[in-house]
Amino acid sequence: MAARAAVLLALPWPLKFIIDNVIFRRPLAPAVAALLPDPLDHRMALLNALALGMLGLGVADAALVYLGNKLFLDAGQRIVAAIRFDLFAHVQRLSLDFHRRQRGGEVMARLGGDVKQVQDAIAAIGIDLLPHALTILGMASVMLVIDWRYALLALSVAPVLFLIARHYADRLRQSLRQVRRHETTLFGVAQEILGSVQLVQAHAREAHEDGRFSAEANKSLDASLQANGVQSQFGPAMNLAIAIATGAIAWYGAANVIHGTLTPGELLIFLAYLRGIATPARQLAKTGRVFGRASVSLERIAELLVEQPSVAEAPGAVAPATCRGEITFRDVRFGYRADQPVLHDISFALEPGRTVALVGPTGSGKSTIAGLIPRFHDPGAGAVLLDGRDLRTLPLAFLRRNVATVLQEPMLFQASVWENIAYGREGAGRAEAIAAARAVGVDAVIERLPGGYDCPVSERGRSLSGGQRQCIAIARAMLCDAPVVILDEPSSALDPATERRLMEGLSRLAARRAALVIAHRLSTVRGADLILVLDRGRIVQRGTHASLLAAGGIYAELWQALRRDDESMNAVSQGPSPADRAPVRGWSREEWSSGGATRDGDATSRATRAELPLAPS
Repeated sequence: MAARAAVLLALPWPLKFIIDNVIFRRPLAPAVAALLPDPLDHRMALLNALALGMLGLGVADAALVYLGNKLFLDAGQRIVAAIRFDLFAHVQRLSLDFHRRQRGGEVMARLGGDVKQVQDAIAAIGIDLLPHALTILGMASVMLVIDWRYALLALSVAPVLFLIARHYADRLRQSLRQVRRHETTLFGVAQEILGSVQLVQAHAREAHEDGRFSAEANKSLDASLQANGVQSQFGPAMNLAIAIATGAIAWYGAANVIHGTLTPGELLIFLAYLRGIATPARQLAKTGRVFGRASVSLERIAELLVEQPSVAEAPGAVAPATCRGEITFRDVRFGYRADQPVLHDISFALEPGRTVALVGPTGSGKSTIAGLIPRFHDPGAGAVLLDGRDLRTLPLAFLRRNVATVLQEPMLFQASVWENIAYGREGAGRAEAIAAARAVGVDAVIERLPGGYDCPVSERGRSLSGGQRQCIAIARAMLCDAPVVILDEPSSALDPATERRLMEGLSRLAARRAALVIAHRLSTVRGADLILVLDRGRIVQRGTHASLLAAGGIYAELWQALRRDDESMNAVSQGPSPADRAPVRGWSREEWSSGGATRDGDATSRATRAELPLAPS
């Protein structure tokens, strides 16, 4: 680009020599007389040399434009790729509280659209503005050497152009900031609607969602039209200032030529250089929207980069050589907001080979306790210990490698079944994934899939049933071979036969590990070593199944309610009389007798579920 600036600086000079020396036959300046033919004796030879010089400068300019643009575009692509990677890596490591409050569409808009705006600006700078900016410095220097008074007059337009550009650039940036904000909201709404399209269609709410999307799209459109109005004023204002300056400078220069203080060729140089100064200004007006968008995008990217994880690794954290898996909660208090505590004085121990179950109503704090173990959050008071060490002193990677989690809603990637299982351990292959599925007892479910372990899984596992997704997630946890296992109602989506096999596998999984089970059905945890009954963030009861029943209270009441429900379901499962069957349309006699399990592999009947302990009591 610097070489091209030198070529642009030299481009008007052959024309100057043609006018002054070839046409008007003025003698050559001593500095170039030895390099060019004498215009008095070899007029045509001088014209031929100058024509070849112009051709050479044109070829050089074309070659340098091609090479400079290619190198600059390649460098811009690498810069943008580095920004996108750094941004993705940073966002991925932010704590869960950030992701919970941030719309997924907004993050994707910054990774995609905002980074693309920066890429467009880099290309515009390299291709349009940089060579002209370098050329302007050279042109100003040459004009000052030729005639400093005339040079100052010609350059006096530059501050005016700068002020106009600054005024409209600020207004355009403000308008484009609104455009980008509305576009991001629009992307977030679109992702939310399309991500819940099954719910939308189930309730026939397409027209309602059309209205939501249209409202946000109209806001974005109005902001874009306002930005267009600002940009439409930008170009004419710059052109008007340039036209006035060009007319004044041309008049002054022609007057100097008439008075003999300036040659026609020198006037040509000044006018050509003035055009060279005006070109970047016009280009800035044309690309003002690109630079405005890039400026706003950089602000939005910076907003993400300054976000810091609320759960951070301690400096110099050292991983222990081994991990037994003993978890201790010591007077733990926690709240997602400082003024709204969720947990109060939670204390218990989870030892290897033992199972602790958390039961209680929705919102009692079960999932929050489970989230403290892999440090998705940090306690506001008290401490959570692993093998006697405060979790906040351990490396995050070490901690999370030693905690396996099976969620009630399993997360799957768009890959094959075995790849989703192998995700549980770095470097694991197909054979290890199959062995884990067999060890936990879900291999029969997976082998019935089209393609078995090679069956492709769609995004978030939507191509599979809930029970199939849960089997893959449990096999993944088995492959982790972590000493601590967190199970969030792992059998909630399984039919009775699969559940029985799964519970046997989970018993083997939990027998030699520290297992924390979040239970919504009490029959799942009747054999747990310790049952903690939670209510409003406090442990209100603790003990084994038998001791809690004997003590009475919340657990005994829940258990009795469960038994009454089971008796009611058993009565239904016996099958109604022929007269009673008529009102229930679409159910066969076999489906009545199985509680609906034959209709859907994921349908479950509490009466037919196996009540197997997760670990020996």
